[in-house]
Amino acid sequence: MRFPVAVALKREASLDEIERAIQHWLDTVIVPVDPNNWRKTLNLMNLVSESGWQVGFVLWAEGAKVKNMPLHKFANQALLAGWLIQDVRDPLLIAMLRATTEVGNVWSWQKLEPFATGTLSPKPDGGNWWAWISVNEPESLETQIANALLEGAEGICFSSLPSEVDLKGKELAKAIGFFAVHLRLWKPLLSQRKKFSEAWEIRTKEIEGWIWILENKDSLCLFKTLSPSPLAIKLPFVAEEGARCYSVRFPALFRLPMQRKGEFTIVKLNNPQWVNLIWLTGDLEQVQGMHYHTNELTPKAMQFSVQWALARRERFTCEGKQRSNLDAQIWSMLKEAKQRNFSRGYLTACQILSSLGALSSTWTSFTQQP
Repeated sequence: MRFPVAVALKREASLDEIERAIQHWLDTVIVPVDPNNWRKTLNLMNLVSESGWQVGFVLWAEGAKVKNMPLHKFANQALLAGWLIQDVRDPLLIAMLRATTEVGNVWSWQKLEPFATGTLSPKPDGGNWWAWISVNEPESLETQIANALLEGAEGICFSSLPSEVDLKGKELAKAIGFFAVHLRLWKPLLSQRKKFSEAWEIRTKEIEGWIWILENKDSLCLFKTLSPSPLAIKLPFVAEEGARCYSVRFPALFRLPMQRKGEFTIVKLNNPQWVNLIWLTGDLEQVQGMHYHTNELTPKAMQFSVQWALARRERFTCEGKQRSNLDAQIWSMLKEAKQRNFSRGYLTACQILSSLGALSSTWTSFTQQP
């Protein structure tokens, strides 16, 4: 399963909730299932499949109860991405569960309460894990996601997708959409991290993160910065001949200055962001594909950043808070959005969110060039 961006739904999940998850760019839903609701869950999956919606289902059940469900009924359901099973130790049951899906994914947890340690872990299959992101406050999402990525999470699962009946729920939903689109941008590269030949952890005064050399000779560098100051990153290898260096971000894929120096490669990054994904590759066809991928997602990145900024401003105002120049910034952002200037609309919205405390200070240094 290639780096899922998921959300956990309640036992009585509805078609409307699935549609909302898709609208917020979540590609996987985790749905509780048991002997009393398996028919309804299967019917829901069939309805989603008939609608042509692209979303994966991970079914969440207790090990003892899953034995009382007709697993063969799920075997031909194309949207079934895997099972999340509590206390699964029976090798035969694990094999039966895997046989129901094309990819054979089975995850488990060992606590009475799922996600107690913050991870979804496929204990029967190895040490890979998903990060559980608690949806409590909008401003906490950035740190949770950044830490999860740097700790090696191979998927992200939001604990819920709040309804928009109140200002906080509305802001949280827009924030989830914002980060989901960013994760979808990185998904093609993040899913390749398993296939590496060498890896290094980086810890300096300026950055913390990881470097991978992949099987195809491309390199990835994923790190967070401790300040928004310009950086010269020293990579512990000599880049392949013909390789180019890119910062994978919105609103566009940017080429970065790179210099081979002795046994190292120096990459310069003027405006680091919350988490930085640097990609070294000589495959121009892949680069062209990533340019297309970024351009395709940028309108959605702008949409969610603008919607989040508006929701944040509304909540900010209702709490009696004020900030000079805010109305002028909002007007400028809406003007860019109306004119479909996706890059400027996105950047302006991110600056507003940073100034209102929803995003870290690194977002205020955004310009058109990284």
